[in-house]
Amino acid sequence: MNNRLALCLLLGLTSMAQAGESMMLGSDFSTGPKMYVGSSIGGSQQSDSCNDPFFEGSCDEGDLAWKAFGGIRFNPMLGAELGYYDLGSVNMDGTAGGIPAKLDSSATGTAIAGVGYVPLTSQIEAFGKAGVIAWDQKNNKTSGASSTQSAESGTSTLLGGGAQYQLNSNLFLRGEWEHMFNIGSDSAYETDTDLYSLGVSYSTL
Repeated sequence: MNNRLALCLLLGLTSMAQAGESMMLGSDFSTGPKMYVGSSIGGSQQSDSCNDPFFEGSCDEGDLAWKAFGGIRFNPMLGAELGYYDLGSVNMDGTAGGIPAKLDSSATGTAIAGVGYVPLTSQIEAFGKAGVIAWDQKNNKTSGASSTQSAESGTSTLLGGGAQYQLNSNLFLRGEWEHMFNIGSDSAYETDTDLYSLGVSYSTL
C-alpha cells in the first residue's frame, strides 16, 4: 500500500515536471546536471510510540532532529536526493501495570528519494519527494528491576514536500515536511514519524 502511494506520487511529480518545465526561470542546465549539498534542523514526532494502553505517566513523543543531504538535479524539474537522518528519540517515564517503567527509543536512517520541482516565482519553488528510508531503531526499556535493550532495522516509504527560496546564485533556504511510515515495523515500537525542518543548501546552479 505504501509503495503504491509512493509510486503514484512519483508519477504525479513527473507529470507536473513535464507540464511546468517551461515556467522555470534563472537556471541554466545547458552544461549538464547540477549538484547540491545541505543540512536541516527541526523537530520530529513519533506519536504512535505513546499508544501503550497499559502505560501511565509522561511520554515525550517529540524531539530535536536533523539531517544532512546531497542531491542532483537532472533538469529544472526533476532530481534525486540522498540524506542521513537523526530522528531523535521518544521518552516514556511512569508505570505499566502498576510497575515502574521507562522507555527510550531512538531512530536514525539513510534515505533516497526522487524529487520534483514546480516554480512559483523566479526565486521560489515548491517541491515534492517520494522514496525509501533504511532505518535503525534502538530501544532501552526498564520495567521494575529489569532492563532490556533491543535494536531493529528495516526500510520504509518516505513522502514529503516543501518549498525553497533562492538567496543568491548558489544558496537556497528550504522548509519541508517529511513523513516516514512504520519506523520499527514488526516490533513493539513501530511508529510513523514526521520530520519538520528548516535548512540551507549550496548548489552549483
